[in-house]
Amino acid sequence: MTVLDNPLYRPLLEALRSARNGVVYGGKLRFSHALVINLLYRSGPLKPRLTQVLQATKSHAEVLAAFATIYQLAVKVLSHDQVLGGSKGLVKFLAGSFGAWIVYSQHFPYFHPGITHQITLYCFSRVLLASGKIALDKYLHCAQPTFTIGADKVAFRDLTDHQQKKLKHGIYNSSWKYFAVATWGLVMLFYDTHPQYLQSSLRHSMAYIYDVEMESWSTWREFLRVSKRGKERKGKRDVRRKCIM
Repeated sequence: MTVLDNPLYRPLLEALRSARNGVVYGGKLRFSHALVINLLYRSGPLKPRLTQVLQATKSHAEVLAAFATIYQLAVKVLSHDQVLGGSKGLVKFLAGSFGAWIVYSQHFPYFHPGITHQITLYCFSRVLLASGKIALDKYLHCAQPTFTIGADKVAFRDLTDHQQKKLKHGIYNSSWKYFAVATWGLVMLFYDTHPQYLQSSLRHSMAYIYDVEMESWSTWREFLRVSKRGKERKGKRDVRRKCIM
């Protein structure tokens, strides 16, 4: 029996495999993103920019690999019969929370704060939408509301599978519609009134896209030229920042 076949080493091998997958996924994702951003939107010598790309790739891979390792080991420990045993949902929640406290909470200064911030915000939007879908499913199946179809009122349980799916899809689309409207309304409001509270990468990208009133062009060539980075409005923003602080 080899190490790979030995069940004694299986938990450790699973943790190492998850860490390896985190490195590969994080490396591919961050490298392509950082490379495009540095080449298109930042100026300066090429070598320092490529160094920044490699550093960002390394940091992203470290974050995913560390969380994967901690999460897998925590699940194995908490799943033991003498700890939480068969409480699978609680085990996964506590393991994820523990891993996030180590890696994503920025309580420990070992991981890149910008990257952990971005990943957490990305996950939050997905969790928020998934929570809404779960709540809707629970409500529909427990409360059994009635819906008008033609001249009849039909309970949710009496709808066909196609009708149930169509109803849920319609509610999901409406929820996303309001979520998108509220999100973009707020982010544009905050960018204009309290930009210092937005994440720096978001603020810089918005400055590049929307602050065109700060630019001037004497020829069509200048107008069509791709600028390396946006100019942030400083005057009234500095005043607002002073008033707030």
